[in-house]
Amino acid sequence: MAWSVRRIHARLTFRARLPMTSWMDPLPPVRLPDDIERRLTAYKAAGALVLIAVWGWFALVKNDQTPIFVYLNIAVHETGHVLFRPFGELPMLIMGSGFEVLFPFVVGIVFLVRKRDLVSTAVSWGWSATALASAATYIADADDGRLALLGATGPDTAGDWERILGEQFFDKVYLADPIAAKVRAVGFALWFVALGLAAWVIVRGRLQERSALAISRPRPTATPISPPLVRDDEEMWR
Repeated sequence: MAWSVRRIHARLTFRARLPMTSWMDPLPPVRLPDDIERRLTAYKAAGALVLIAVWGWFALVKNDQTPIFVYLNIAVHETGHVLFRPFGELPMLIMGSGFEVLFPFVVGIVFLVRKRDLVSTAVSWGWSATALASAATYIADADDGRLALLGATGPDTAGDWERILGEQFFDKVYLADPIAAKVRAVGFALWFVALGLAAWVIVRGRLQERSALAISRPRPTATPISPPLVRDDEEMWR
C-alpha cells in the first residue's frame, strides 16, 4: 500500500513539473508572407471601396434608404433610445440619431488608433456617413411629419425631431431644413474621407509592391571577360 501511494505521488509530482498547456490556450497568429498580406489587404480595400460607394450613392446622392443595411441603422437607432432613456426624454430622443451616427464613427476611431486598420476604419466611417444621411432626412421631416415611423400607433404620433424641434422642447421647427442640410453636408464629407482611405490603401499596396520588386531585382553589373593586361613602358612603345 505504501509503495502504491509513493508511486501515485511520484506521478503527480512529475505531471506538476510539466509545462501547463491545454487546448484552450490561444494559438499564435500565423504570419503570412508580405506579398500575400499586401494582396489580401488590397482585395479587402477594393471590396470596401465598392461597399462605401454603394452606401453613399443610395443614402447621400439618391437620398434613399440603403438596401439591407437600413435595418442595421434602425437597430442602432433604437438601441440609442434604450441606452439613453434613463437620462431623460430629451437625451433619449436626440441619441436615437446621435447613437446611430456616433457608434460606427467611434468604432472607426478604435480601428484606426488601436489596430491601424485603415480598411475597417473606412467601412465604419462609410457606415457613419449613411447614418448622417438618414438623420438628415429625419430632421428635415420635422416640419411636416410625412415619414413612416417605426412603432407608430396613430396619426398624431410625432417623430423624434418633430418633438425635439417642436413646441415640446425648442420650438424651432423652422430650422429643420437648415440643420438637415448641414448634417447632410457632414455626411458627404465623411463619405469622401472613407472613400479616400480605402483608395489610399490600394495605392499604398501598389507602391509597396513596386518597392519590394525593385529591392529584390538584382542590379546588372559589368564583369570583365578576362583580367586586364599589365604592360610596362617598353612593351607599350614596341
